[in-house]
Parts: sequence; structure tokens; C-alpha cells
Amino acid sequence: MVPVAAVQAIAGPRHTRGTPPNVVETDPETWFKLATGRLGWDEAVRTGTVRASGARSDLSAFLPLT
Repeated sequence: MVPVAAVQAIAGPRHTRGTPPNVVETDPETWFKLATGRLGWDEAVRTGTVRASGARSDLSAFLPLT
């Protein structure tokens, strides 16, 4: 997986160094599928196309984008 962007999508704790406390990693195609509802969050995490860590990394409540 090659990162193409980094964004803070949801307000969270201030972060200044090292690995952020809540991280979601995926490729552009998977993000597009999640955003459009072609792929569910749970399935993406289960199959490993999304790697999510941290208490605030579950984006299922925000997807698909409408």
C-alpha cells in the first residue's frame, strides 16, 4: 500500500510527533469504493484492504459519503 495523501478527517486529540493515535490506511481504489458504498467498512477491515488502529479510527458511521 503506497500512501497518496494524509488528512485529519475527524476532530481528535492534538498530535505533534511520531505515529498518530488513530490511523486509517487504504489505497485510493478502496477509499473510492468505501465513499460510494460499493464496499462496506467491516468487510474492508476484515479483508485487510483497510488497516485501522486506535479508538477513533472506525469510520463506518461516516460512510458512504452522501
